[in-house]
Amino acid sequence: MIKRLIYILVLIVVAACAPKLKSTITKTFPPLPKDALVVVLDIADVQSIEGDVVGVLEANHGGLNGNCTYYQNILNLKELARKAGANLIKITEHKLPGTTNTCHRLQAKIFSVKNAKKYEAKINWSADRKLTWDDFKGVPDTLNYPNTLAMTNSGFGYESGVNMLKEGKVFIQSVFNTNKSWVVVEGRNDYVLRHEQIHFDITEIYSRKLRKELADANITSKNAEKAKPIFNRIFSEMELRQQRYDQETQRGDKRETQEHWEAVVKLELAKYEFYKSN
Repeated sequence: MIKRLIYILVLIVVAACAPKLKSTITKTFPPLPKDALVVVLDIADVQSIEGDVVGVLEANHGGLNGNCTYYQNILNLKELARKAGANLIKITEHKLPGTTNTCHRLQAKIFSVKNAKKYEAKINWSADRKLTWDDFKGVPDTLNYPNTLAMTNSGFGYESGVNMLKEGKVFIQSVFNTNKSWVVVEGRNDYVLRHEQIHFDITEIYSRKLRKELADANITSKNAEKAKPIFNRIFSEMELRQQRYDQETQRGDKRETQEHWEAVVKLELAKYEFYKSN
């Protein structure tokens, strides 16, 4: 039940464009609800996809009046996928911003699959999306962690885009990494899962603290370079908090202390509710 943390998506992108979106639908499905899960697989993901190909989506350079960061384009592609009845996006091409084009340009195939959750490599934190043991897809590292029942790998990062006509947003994501999180057979019980969920909740608390501090400091895409030292400090604070959680609960073995931590984390999530992940 040790917590291993990663430093994810720390990227500042200068963007001066609006995404031009295009969809080519080859098979018709009913549209999905606006809050339906859509899983995104990046180029490096080599999972075999079992399902129907719905079509192809593109997000290209399209002018000077919008936001075309990677994160914003992913949100745009998810919206198009839902309208087409697709619940899985496989990125097939990703062109990075350059001197002649300041947008992230994406091309992707979209699929309709029976169970999108089984393809998830990363899970964004959500109050409505609690972890299950099916989310722990990694191979247990019992050699380096012989007394560990489960390992949660999560972290948060930020991305910023700028355009010439208006300030862009600073996007912050709190993410659980399924392929780097694992559990041994004897650890698969509700109590251990509760312990691991608190690790992810602590990650979310500190991503909310980052949003608050960036807002209090009036940091936007115009001065996003000032975000890095704040990010580094808050990320370090989170790492120390995760370590203290495992130490004080003895990785969940001290049930009374575990319950105390669960109550404290619940209160802190409520305290920073305004800054929660979208």
